[in-house]
Amino acid sequence: MDIKHLIDYYAHASVSFTDVFTNKMEPGQIDIGRTTAPGKCGLVVPLAGSAIFSFNGIPYEMEPGMVVHAGPQMPIEIKASDDKEWEYAVVHYHIPPEEIPQYPFSDQHFLINTGYHTKIIDYVQQLVESQAMPDNMSIFKAKTLFMNLLEAILMSAKVKVLNTASEQIEQALQYIHENYAKQLSVSKIAEEFGVERRRFAYLFEQHTGMNPSVYLTEYRVRRSKELLKYDDSPVAEIAECVGYADCFYFSRVFKKCIGMSPTAYRKLMIEEAKYV
Repeated sequence: MDIKHLIDYYAHASVSFTDVFTNKMEPGQIDIGRTTAPGKCGLVVPLAGSAIFSFNGIPYEMEPGMVVHAGPQMPIEIKASDDKEWEYAVVHYHIPPEEIPQYPFSDQHFLINTGYHTKIIDYVQQLVESQAMPDNMSIFKAKTLFMNLLEAILMSAKVKVLNTASEQIEQALQYIHENYAKQLSVSKIAEEFGVERRRFAYLFEQHTGMNPSVYLTEYRVRRSKELLKYDDSPVAEIAECVGYADCFYFSRVFKKCIGMSPTAYRKLMIEEAKYV
C-alpha cells in the first residue's frame, strides 16, 4: 500500500470511529467460519504474540509492528502461532456508502507496516477504556483518540517507508561503487533492487540530492581522474575501466564535467606534480 495514497484517503474521507474490541487466542488455536463486521471497516492491531490472519483467503503473518486494514463482510481465518498467546485489537470505523466509490481503499484488505511503536498500542488501550465509559466526555475522547491512533499509524508507516528507502538507496550506492566499470544504467540498477525506475530515481534524488544517472556519471569521472593522474594506461583503456566502451563518448562526458579533455587533464596533473 502506497502510504501517500493512504494518507490522502484518511485526510479527505469522512471516516468516523464506531467501536473497538480486543481478543486473545491460545497458542495454536484456530478461529474460522466468521466474517468481518457488516457496514464497517476495521484496523487489526496486534498487541502480543503472532498469528496468520487471512482475509478473503489472503494470509498475513501478523505481529506487533504491523497493522492490517479490512473491509466489511470479508471471510476471515485466524491461526495463532504455536509458541505464544495471540492478542489483538480490532478498531472499527465507518465511511458513508456514497463515498466508497471515491475511496476504494475502504473496501479492501492490505498491510500497513508501522514498525513497533508503543504509542499505537497505548492509543488502542485508551480507546478500549473510553468505550467502556457511558458518559459523553468519554465518547468525545474516543473520537479524538481514534484520530490520534490514525495519525500514529500513518506517521509510523511513513517513517518506516523512508527508513526502508534510505537503506535501499544506501545499498544502491554501494552497488554503483562496486559495479561502475560495468555497463550500468538507471533501469538496470532499479531492477536489481526491485523498484520501478521512476520511483527509484525519485527516492535516489531525495536521498542524495542528485539524479542517479548524474551520480553514476560523476562517480565514473571521479574514478577516471584518479586513473589519469596515477596510471599511464591509454585514455581508451581508462575509459573501459570506468564503464565507457566508447572512448570518444567518454572524452565528451569528461570534458563536459571537468572542462577539459582527459588528455589535457593528464598533462595538467603531470605539470602540477613537478612543483609538489
